[in-house]
Amino acid sequence: MKEKLIQYCDLKKEIENLEKRIDKIRKQSDLIADVVQNGFKGHTVIRGIDWNRQHKLNKLEAVLQERYDKLLDMQTEIEEWINTIDRSDIRQIIERRYIDGMNWIQIQHTMNYDSESTARVKHDRFLEKN
Repeated sequence: MKEKLIQYCDLKKEIENLEKRIDKIRKQSDLIADVVQNGFKGHTVIRGIDWNRQHKLNKLEAVLQERYDKLLDMQTEIEEWINTIDRSDIRQIIERRYIDGMNWIQIQHTMNYDSESTARVKHDRFLEKN
């Protein structure tokens, strides 16, 4: 579980990135247009759907969505594990460290510990046992 906890901050960043990429794909228009010269009298605009491009975008979106879903499953698994921790202080330390991305000094201040090693030692002992 420690390896998963360590990856949690990166996991959140990757999820955010995938959300942006998927949203960008969904916002792209599938319409195309072309201007055709119509003899001496002028030109005509032809509009349509580029089905080949749309198919590729749909395929890319599906691949990204699959990865996004797997990451959400991993995130949920970690959150569920954190939820099973009985001790409030340990749960808060782990949430601040891995979910909020705080360092030991920040955790010391938010939890009003006398030193940064207090939270770190509690964290390390808990993970060694579990």
